[in-house]
This record gives sequence, C-alpha cells and structure tokens, in this order.
Amino acid sequence: MSLRKQFQQGAYWTGRLVLGVVFIYAAVLKIGSPQEFADSIAAYQILPFPVINLLALGLPLFELACGLLVLTGFFFRVGVLGVLGMLAVFSAATVIALLKGLSIDCGCFGAHTWLDSDPWMVLLRDGILLAIAVFLYGWPIRKDHGASFR
Repeated sequence: MSLRKQFQQGAYWTGRLVLGVVFIYAAVLKIGSPQEFADSIAAYQILPFPVINLLALGLPLFELACGLLVLTGFFFRVGVLGVLGMLAVFSAATVIALLKGLSIDCGCFGAHTWLDSDPWMVLLRDGILLAIAVFLYGWPIRKDHGASFR
C-alpha cells in the first residue's frame, strides 16, 4: 500500500474518531443541563420562545445519534450528513449573533465553558469540524463493506 493511501486512511479514521467523539461529548454535556442549553439558544435571539425548549431537548439527542453513527459506521453517511447540517446551522447562527453584536456563550459544550467563550474561536472550531465532515462525506463507500479500507 502506498504512503499516500496510508495517510488518507489514517486521516479518514482520525476524522471519524474526532467528529464522533466531539458530537457525543457535546451531546452528553447538554443532555445533563437542558435549561442552561435553552438559555444559550435564547441568547442568539433568532428563534421564537416556544421552539427553544423543544430544540434544547431534541438537539442533544440528535447530536448523540449522529456522533454514534459516525463513530460506529452504522449508517455512516446519514450521520455525517446530519453533522454537516448541524455545523452549517451552528456557524450561521454564530455569524448572525456576531453581526447583531450579541455577546454570546454558544452553549456547544454545556453552559459557560472555555470551549464556548469566544465566538471567533467557535467559528474556527466549527470550520475545522465542517472540513472534516466534508472530507468524510466524500470518502468512497464500498457496497460490500461500507467504508473502503483497502
């Protein structure tokens, strides 16, 4: 096997691990504190109040499901597509908040953590995760064994 192919496979498996673990970790933290997550969502001033609590309860479960799908490879592309959609929405919401001049704590990893404090770092982190998700989504899938390993 060529060095290039080994590097690509290493990047693929590392990307799956990173993306899956990040989304599972974020989901678990939010599941434990839904009211704090609802407060973080409300701070963006984008959604009507009746939707905020539903999103605060449902989004972490969706993140958990997508993270598990990416990590396990079961319905892998569905999981990556879910992650791509979430990252696009999260990035758009952060840009809107910045344009409005809002001082937000994104709530991505629970309430008030150092991972969420700077919106520019949130955009950078989401951009990196988005690049990983695009790479993974474009990875060739073999019909007989799922993700190509050879």
